[in-house]
Amino acid sequence: LKERNQWLRRQITSLLQQLIRATYGDTINRKIVDHVESMTSPDQVADYVKHFRDSFWPNGILAETAARRDRSIRMRTRVAGKTKLLEIMPDELKHIIGAETTRKGILRVFEMFQHTQLNRRLVYVFLEGFLETLFSQCKFRELFIKLHSRSERTRRYKQRPQSSHAPALQKR
Repeated sequence: LKERNQWLRRQITSLLQQLIRATYGDTINRKIVDHVESMTSPDQVADYVKHFRDSFWPNGILAETAARRDRSIRMRTRVAGKTKLLEIMPDELKHIIGAETTRKGILRVFEMFQHTQLNRRLVYVFLEGFLETLFSQCKFRELFIKLHSRSERTRRYKQRPQSSHAPALQKR
């Protein structure tokens, strides 16, 4: 069964996938939907806006830039963040995907969020999507397309020869 091309292994894998979808699919979907609904409830969104306001304008005054933390504090924070991420994964998911695969995936997600420039870009994309959705009648989409077309980085990207190795990048 260790060889990937064996017929029996493929059949067992297919059967197990169907069994897992039948037993756990609804439970996991329900948990995801409940969690998203609670995080996007009006009270929760109001709390997010309040925390944002208080973080950037405490007592109505623009906050000063925080001092840079030293390396030991940053490393302790990294370890604490990884621990928290590993703690929040539901046991059902660990049983379905496997504990080691889940751990590796969580650590990859953690490492992905360690890039300041990519995080900034992600916030901009979320903000654009938020504005487009919230104010759909204002035609933000067309405005963002015009703004991005003026960007030097966008021009350089369009001038670059497209490679066949990165089809996901070509779509964007």
